[in-house]
Amino acid sequence: YLETYEHLVVWAGSLDLVPEESVQRLRQQAARNPDEAEAVLSGARNLRSDLYAALTDPDPARDVLDGLGGAIRAAGADICVDHSRAGGLRLEHDPSALTLPVHAFADAARDLVQAGLAGDVGRCPGTGCGWLFLRNGRSRRWCIMSICGNRAKARRYSERRRATRVTGAASA
Repeated sequence: YLETYEHLVVWAGSLDLVPEESVQRLRQQAARNPDEAEAVLSGARNLRSDLYAALTDPDPARDVLDGLGGAIRAAGADICVDHSRAGGLRLEHDPSALTLPVHAFADAARDLVQAGLAGDVGRCPGTGCGWLFLRNGRSRRWCIMSICGNRAKARRYSERRRATRVTGAASA
């Protein structure tokens, strides 16, 4: 879903990773610097892939975790000490840099892993989905019940009806 830099910055804005007032400015800046925006987008995709691998493996290999750490560092943000936050670290973001959405995403990813929430991440079993979500209870199975859950229910219902028709036709 991250096909363009514009997708990245709008997504980051919708999650409040980037201030709303920065979204339009970054979109305009990306239009003026398309090569730089493409490089930033590539970094975001790499970070996303490394985070996905680290969160979906129940016991991630050291190289997966190293890859995630490297991707967070490669986001290029400065790390500084902040004693008011759990973990004591935060990333400093340049609000005018095209890398702002990636820095903010790297910061959120690091917080997720440091807070120990990685074990609470579920992977949607929906056909063709694979989205990740934070479980707010162990019974949650779908990323969005009204989409993936309902599709699975409809598919099972259709399969049961088809099986009943085949069984009924065979016995007639």
